[in-house]
Amino acid sequence: MSNMQGSNLHANRFARWSILFLTCGGLFGQFFAFDIPSALNEQMKHLLMKPTGINEQEFAYYFSLLYSVYSIPNVILPLVLGMAVDRCGCRVLIVLLGLSVVLGHILFVAGVSTASWSMMLAGRALFGLGGESLQVAQNCLLFRWFRGHEVAFALGLNLSVARAGSVLNDVVSPWAAQRWGVVGAMWLGAALCVGSFACNAASAVLDKVEGQKAGVPESSNDENFTVSDIFRMSKLYWLLASLCVIIYCGILPFNNIASAFFIETRFASLPLAEAQTQAGNAMSLLFLSSAIGTPPFGLLVDHIGLRRHFLFFSAGLLTTTYATIFAVSPAASMLSLGFVYMVFAGALWPSFALTVPQNQLGTAYGVATALQNAGLAAAPLIVGHLQAVSGAGHFESVIRFFLLFGVVGVMVSAALFLPNLAGTHLLDLPSLEAERRAKASERTPLQLAAGGGGK
Repeated sequence: MSNMQGSNLHANRFARWSILFLTCGGLFGQFFAFDIPSALNEQMKHLLMKPTGINEQEFAYYFSLLYSVYSIPNVILPLVLGMAVDRCGCRVLIVLLGLSVVLGHILFVAGVSTASWSMMLAGRALFGLGGESLQVAQNCLLFRWFRGHEVAFALGLNLSVARAGSVLNDVVSPWAAQRWGVVGAMWLGAALCVGSFACNAASAVLDKVEGQKAGVPESSNDENFTVSDIFRMSKLYWLLASLCVIIYCGILPFNNIASAFFIETRFASLPLAEAQTQAGNAMSLLFLSSAIGTPPFGLLVDHIGLRRHFLFFSAGLLTTTYATIFAVSPAASMLSLGFVYMVFAGALWPSFALTVPQNQLGTAYGVATALQNAGLAAAPLIVGHLQAVSGAGHFESVIRFFLLFGVVGVMVSAALFLPNLAGTHLLDLPSLEAERRAKASERTPLQLAAGGGGK
């Protein structure tokens, strides 16, 4: 995209902010539905163990599979679709992937209502086919409209509203399950997914209409970028991608089992209904704090930079949280994880755009998302195994597993400060200055990918 064309998009404030709000709505229902199993962990256990003839250990395994099968397709798919976004644009993909989310969750709910694990797992896999790649396409759409301006704020607000869906789920789903049953609570998630699909379709239409008015093509990639070129991306990019896997695996798989962890340890003396409510309230703080704090934190990053410092801080706080989780209240632990999530996500995702040329941005996001999902596919299985081996109420080995992610995250984020790592100075600059410096020093995409200065 030329500078003049980019200015045409930036000048259209109505379209920019309308697309931002539509993409936010496009993720809200998806995130609500994704986290329903974690919020209703114990309720699903009581509903499904008898009709499916499984014991608690087997339920822990199948429950973990609900998250693993979501992630398994996304070990490869975001990479493929990220490259497709670079070559062909993102509008059609946003619509098709949003439809996959809706159909996948409906199939999952049908599986719960018929006590069919195979149908539940198939639904979560279909849900996953759309979910992660949809975020890759949305990130590229937002960067197209906000590049060099409030890009960290835009990505932060998008994530914030999406995680508001997770917050609403933690509070509403247990209440809805008590009022309408587990299946009724899950149909509420399906309705929200339909609403999000409408927002995604509207964002694609608006981008097409306003992009044509501004004379900006949907895709500006005319480079012969191949899969082999991925492995020549800069060392800085690969460090950020590795950190993406480590920190997300240190947060999201724990949230999947946080309800069972708190109910069986900190709230074990309470009646089940009260314990579930207390656990849900504590869990909501993770995404509530990140939902509230991410947009203003994104503005802070846009204005002061310091992305490396924020990434290092988030890894250190993750380590501290798990080191003290048995000694502090559940609310304090989840609030701390929410702060980790806010700082890390707010600093990480805008950083990728400073390590690759714009016509490789979809591929860059796709590779990072694919690696992230490889970790998120494996981690729940390991957690489920540790739970089954340790037995109900014993989570010491599980917490040590998550603590390890924090320690490794500190080591990888510290590597961002190596003096011979090309391009790191851009991460410490405000967004507008970093974008200007990147354009001034820009060479060919393959030279940049080889690590000769970064972008």
